[in-house]
Amino acid sequence: MAKPSHPSLKSRVPTLPTALDLTKQHVRRFFAGFTSGKGPGKLPTRKPGPFHPAKPALTLGDAEKASELLEGQFQFAGQNLDVGPWTEAAPSRRFADWLHSFDWLPDLLAVDSEAHHARARSYVDGWIETYGKGNEFAWDSERLARRLFNWLSVWAPALATADAEPTLDHRRGSVVSQLTALRGSLKKLPPGLIRLQAGCALAMGGARLTDGRSQFLERGLDYLDSELSVQILPDGGHISRSPANTAEALRLLLTLDTLLADRGVEGSRDLSRVIDRLAPMVAFFRRAGGELAPFQGGGEWDAADIAELLNVAPGDPKPFGYGPHTGYQRLSAGGTVAIIDTGCAAPRPFDGETHLAPLAMDLSTPEGAIITACGFNPEQPLSWSRPVRAAAAHSTLILDGRSPGALLNSDWKRRVVGDAVDRDVGPVRASRKEQESGIWLESHHEGYRGEYGLAHRRRLFVPKDGSDVRGEDCLFVPVGAPPLRRDQVPFAIRFHLHPDVRASLSQDQSSALLVVGGKAGWRFRTDGGLVALEDSVYLGTGHTPIKTQQIVVRGEAFCDSDGETRSNRVRWSIRRLKPSEPKKTAKVDEKNEREGGA
Repeated sequence: MAKPSHPSLKSRVPTLPTALDLTKQHVRRFFAGFTSGKGPGKLPTRKPGPFHPAKPALTLGDAEKASELLEGQFQFAGQNLDVGPWTEAAPSRRFADWLHSFDWLPDLLAVDSEAHHARARSYVDGWIETYGKGNEFAWDSERLARRLFNWLSVWAPALATADAEPTLDHRRGSVVSQLTALRGSLKKLPPGLIRLQAGCALAMGGARLTDGRSQFLERGLDYLDSELSVQILPDGGHISRSPANTAEALRLLLTLDTLLADRGVEGSRDLSRVIDRLAPMVAFFRRAGGELAPFQGGGEWDAADIAELLNVAPGDPKPFGYGPHTGYQRLSAGGTVAIIDTGCAAPRPFDGETHLAPLAMDLSTPEGAIITACGFNPEQPLSWSRPVRAAAAHSTLILDGRSPGALLNSDWKRRVVGDAVDRDVGPVRASRKEQESGIWLESHHEGYRGEYGLAHRRRLFVPKDGSDVRGEDCLFVPVGAPPLRRDQVPFAIRFHLHPDVRASLSQDQSSALLVVGGKAGWRFRTDGGLVALEDSVYLGTGHTPIKTQQIVVRGEAFCDSDGETRSNRVRWSIRRLKPSEPKKTAKVDEKNEREGGA
């Protein structure tokens, strides 16, 4: 192949710019954020042909929001916009980011009707008319990736038709322009899921195009392969250790994979292998009711959406017991599911949403979740995003009111690397035994060792029938290590209750009755002293914190203990009551409450 000719020496000699040249430079700089990367201002001019008409394999929108969007009412994170999406200013930058990314489009199209399809086309065409020729905010690389993914996912049947052919040509032309811009701005994308979405968007664009342009498909698949090797761990979890991010990665890749299959295009081997690993890991993170457990910055994810993901995934994904690379344990027996976080912090730069809560537990039953964390949903107020990363927002032991590990506090460091982890929570270790009687788990972390010289150990047992969960938390000086202190330090073991759980204390405050979803009764008991019921919040769903409660057991631990003394060890259990027990104990608790005992 002949090498490209180099420009002549004469062409390299700079000349003084004219006023017209300066104007051209200004225009080119304005468009620099969304050019092909081959040269400023060189947007594609060739008219694209028809797009491949594959229909979406996944329909994960919220049908309850479809009617509001049909009427032009946009609601996100507690804010509203009800006067056309492109004619009025958005109420906040966060809202505008969601709006221009078209993350709401699956909700609008969750109702499969021509009226909803027509409304989707009008919103897309309105955006192209207003912002299609350039806008620094709307054409940001992250918004490009998300918008293109959302458009291309539902292209047929929603966006594949128009009242007039020129309108459809204009729509297809905008997609190609945005694909070109995205391809040229991949280096600007921050680490994380957005890079997977960008790779999927480029590859989907190449798969939709039928006029022989394969550069988007090839670039997208190559970029995606390089990111998959970094972001998806060998056990199938996302490197952030977030169940929600793991499910989102599966959604992105399945959307692309099904489109490639429909087009008859073979994806990479890495793509299919990663999907095969991701799907069982998503099943691993499911509660007994089918929704996700909210660990490491993620929300619940609806059980129906998770079921659809796993139905579209190849094979029959089944949960397993231990994710060695992602760092979680799953104890499942008789319909009861306990998921335990037994991992360290995610590595930088993927630790921007890491929660400092080793050995935290999420406990659920077929009637509903019982014990959980405060969680965090993307629509919740951002003011809560950092507080819920502390150990106290999780169901685990907290020593001296502090988290094991620490987040960055320096403002300038956070501006440089993000809201990252400054000191890790580890090391964290775990071992399990599965016997005929049930499942045993023993785990410990040393996140408090540096300051207090103590490690935290949690032991759990779930019997074969899932009728109860027995636990033990203790603080001990590791074998062979000298005590750092001789004093006592306060601790609290917190059990955050799901909002669907109604709790009441016994008169002697040694136990608590838990009614789950108004159906089943469970009894919490401990030998660690008085049981307290305190306020808590749940942010795993919705756009505002939901008031709930937490069970708290407090004590004073000696800093030179081996963990076997009553001061440093607390045993507890959560046992399912027999059908006749809830009514009887509920009457007793109601009497105690009237007498001031609860």
